[in-house]
Amino acid sequence: MLSCRDMAAKASDHIEKKLTLGQSLSYGVHLLRCGYCRQFLRHLRTTIKLSQRLPAPEPLSDAEAEKIVLHTLKQSEHN
Repeated sequence: MLSCRDMAAKASDHIEKKLTLGQSLSYGVHLLRCGYCRQFLRHLRTTIKLSQRLPAPEPLSDAEAEKIVLHTLKQSEHN
């Protein structure tokens, strides 16, 4: 049987229906027995649905990108 860690690692593949038949059956059996993984899968599906509703970010201008890079470089010099 799959461990909960295996379940989490394969959750996206399960949602996207990319598992083989055998993997899908093992996944389903684990879900029948494990409430924690069922809850994790519900939360993951909710997160995916909510993130799809977010507006696309505005692209940065070259000047904004350069400012961020310079700031990051200065910060890394101090560490």
